Amino acid sequence: MIWYKDWFFYSIVIVVFGLDQISKEVIRRQLPLYGSWPEEGFLRIVHGLNTGSAFGLFSGFTNLLIIASIVGIGVVLYYFQQQQITVIWYRLSIGLVVGGALGNLADRLKDGAVVDFISVGWWPAFNVADSSISVGMVLLIITLLLGEKFGWISAPDKTQSDDS
Repeated sequence: MIWYKDWFFYSIVIVVFGLDQISKEVIRRQLPLYGSWPEEGFLRIVHGLNTGSAFGLFSGFTNLLIIASIVGIGVVLYYFQQQQITVIWYRLSIGLVVGGALGNLADRLKDGAVVDFISVGWWPAFNVADSSISVGMVLLIITLLLGEKFGWISAPDKTQSDDS
């Protein structure tokens, strides 16, 4: 399969990006900045801005984070197109990561900050893009570690010499 003709991968990227941007716009319009619904509780919808990366690290380094995001997306896409793995789990995981990264990159480019709105207990607030990246990375690790065992990924051909 030719990577740039992978409609499943691009569909995942577009759906994740769209859901992320729509959900953030709904929060911007419906909940005042730093507002919360409900006011208290374990699971809340909040309206927060994050000028940093995950967990608020590198706060205020928006330009650096924009460059890092662009480079990261480029590396992931390069890695994706270099692989001969065509299983759906691999393509899904990469699509989730790229879609989420593009969603947060769009916020940084547009607003200089990322809207976070899902608050669960003591965990820092996050958004659809963050969730997508996290789920995509876990799925990618599982696929790469267990893919051969379950027949998702073919084992490398060890009968051929590296000299050929």
